[in-house]
Amino acid sequence: MTRVTILLTLAGLAVLFIAYAQGVRVIHGASVISHMYWATAAITLVALANFIAVAHLARSERMIQQLRALCEKNGIDYGED
Repeated sequence: MTRVTILLTLAGLAVLFIAYAQGVRVIHGASVISHMYWATAAITLVALANFIAVAHLARSERMIQQLRALCEKNGIDYGED
């Protein structure tokens, strides 16, 4: 999941740069629709990457809680930070 999040973030960043370039072209008379498509794609990719990152974090938190419960049950010190 971490790799997917990183790849989506990088793809979103690349598309964001393209959307920026399209926006600069709009100032000089290019199509606004093209800029809006690229901007929408950038927002969608970044939102998807964030959603996956939050889902991954929630999964990790559950795993840590289960590990702590098992350590306490078996009398193993799990190192509280």
